[in-house]
Amino acid sequence: MAKSFTMRCQVDDRAMKVRIMPAGDAPGVATSRVWPLSTLVAYLFDGRSCEEVRELLAVGNGESHGTIASWRPIVLTAQELTAIESQFPKPHPAPELAYERATFVELDMPALQPTLSVPIRGDQPLVEGIAQRAAYLSFDYGPWADVYVSTLTREEAAELLADPARRVHDAGEAELAKRIIGEDDAALRFAVPRAESPPPWREPRV
Repeated sequence: MAKSFTMRCQVDDRAMKVRIMPAGDAPGVATSRVWPLSTLVAYLFDGRSCEEVRELLAVGNGESHGTIASWRPIVLTAQELTAIESQFPKPHPAPELAYERATFVELDMPALQPTLSVPIRGDQPLVEGIAQRAAYLSFDYGPWADVYVSTLTREEAAELLADPARRVHDAGEAELAKRIIGEDDAALRFAVPRAESPPPWREPRV
């Protein structure tokens, strides 16, 4: 009987060798890193649920943050993953949104459960006023940042999407959003990183 290469583990920060390469046709070369298990888990929480992260860990490869990562498959119970997640930053009563610190600003449709997101220019004049009424939502493991959301009027959404200075590449989402304004509500989402809690997978600056 073939020996299984899948590891069972007790929750700890054991070292995981991870191979990372750009996804799709993006230029770049593969790199290898040695991460604590908790860092790999955090990296995979990019738009995924706990159960999806567990499934991906057991497979040993997957796409995250615009890269394809691979590692030796590892099986975690739900309790073990919860123990790791408990070490991550928690939502907190955040101060008023400092929108100029946002790493990204996106227009989401529908507002509460978006299926369409369009990058918006952070220095667009309309953004400042919208930011003043934004409400704190949560800490998001994907961008590893505090997320704020402000609902938009139809007129605001249309003006943001029609911004002639919006030079962010997208795959047609903006044109689609323009066509369905009025059918769905829209919101502007801001992701603001915490200076004291940088993403654990980011290489420290020397």
